Amino acid sequence: MKSSVRLMRIAGIEIGIHYTWILIFVLLSWSLAQGFFPQLYPGWEAITYWITGVVAALLLFGSVLIHELAHSLVARARGMTVNSITLFIFGGVSNLEEEPEKPKVELAMSIVGPLASLALAGIFWGLVQLVGDRQSPLAATLSYLALINAILAGFNLLPGFPLDGGRVLRSILWDRTGNLVKATNMAATVGRFMGWGLIAFGLFQIFAGNFVGGIWFAFIGWFLSSSADASRREITLREQLSGVHVKDVMTTYPMYINPATSVAELVSNVFRKQHGRAVPVCQNEKVMGIATVTDVKELPREKWEETPVKGIMTREPLYSVAPEDDLKTAMRLITKHDINQVLVLRNGKCAGLVSRSDILAHLQISQELGLERKGGPDV
Repeated sequence: MKSSVRLMRIAGIEIGIHYTWILIFVLLSWSLAQGFFPQLYPGWEAITYWITGVVAALLLFGSVLIHELAHSLVARARGMTVNSITLFIFGGVSNLEEEPEKPKVELAMSIVGPLASLALAGIFWGLVQLVGDRQSPLAATLSYLALINAILAGFNLLPGFPLDGGRVLRSILWDRTGNLVKATNMAATVGRFMGWGLIAFGLFQIFAGNFVGGIWFAFIGWFLSSSADASRREITLREQLSGVHVKDVMTTYPMYINPATSVAELVSNVFRKQHGRAVPVCQNEKVMGIATVTDVKELPREKWEETPVKGIMTREPLYSVAPEDDLKTAMRLITKHDINQVLVLRNGKCAGLVSRSDILAHLQISQELGLERKGGPDV
C-alpha cells in the first residue's frame, strides 16, 4: 500500500502504517475518551479517560496486527511470499506476492484471521475475570478489547468478498466449480450487495439523527463494495494474462542502445521516431540500465548533445522477465513496484521491454476482436 511508514519487522515481515491510520487512531481515541468510557464508567478524571482511550486504541490496532500476522504466517507456511503488513483506516492488510493457487490454501489462510480475533477476545475476557475492580481503567480496557475483537471476528466472517468470510466463500465456490474467476465474481457480487446494504443502513442512520455513525457505516459500505469490484477486475485481468507469453507482446525495436549514445540521439531516434518511452541500455548485449522519458526530463535541454545516456539512465533497481514468462508475471512486477515497464532478458542478455501500454494494447485488441478469455481457465 502506498504512502505507508515502516515501523518494524516481525518474523521477517515488514510492518507499516498508512497515513489514514493516524486519522482513525485520533478519532477512535477521541470517541473512547469522550463517549464510550464516560458512559460506561462514570466518575473518572478527564485525564484517565484520555489515557485509557489512547491505550485501548493502540491495543486494538495491536489486535488487528495479530489478526493480519495470522493470515501472513499461514500464507508463508503454504509457500506464499508475504511482502508486508500495512495498518490503515479500515484495519490492516497483508500484502501478498500473489493470490493463493489452491482453494484449500485460501480457506486456511482466510479463516485463521477471525479465529485469531476470537482467541484474543477469549483471552481478554479471561483477563477481565482476574481484575478485582471491574470499574477500573484496566478492567474497562480489557472488556473493550474482548468486545471489539469479538466484533472484529464476526464482521470479518461475513460472506462478502474481500472480507475473510468472503474469501472463505470464494474458496468453497472455487473448490466446487473449479473456476477461480467464476468463484471470484460470485463472492464479489455478495460483497457488493453487502456494501450497498451498509450504505443504505448508513443513510437511514443519518436521517434518524445518528450522523457520525451513519457516515461511518456508509463509508465502510462504499469501501467494501468498491474493493469487491476492484478484486473482481484484478482476478479477471490476471486470468486473461495467464498463458500469454511476454515475447508475444514485448517491444523489440529498438532492442537497446549503447551507453555512449547521446541523450539527443535517444530523444530523436527512440522517443520521437519510435514513440517509445523507455529503452534498455546495453553494451555487448549486457544490461547496463534503462533510459526513460522521465530520466531525460531531469536533464536541462542544452545538455542533451553533450551528455551520454549512461549519465542519466536508471541503473537500479532493474526488474526483468524472460520472453517465455506469462504476461501476468510482468504485470505483477509493474504493479508491485509502480513502474511503467520491465526489461525482457534472454539468458541474461537484452531482448526488449514490456510496458503497461503494451499490456493494455494487447487487452484492448483482444477485447475488440472477441478474443478475451471468458471466465478464466479451470483450476
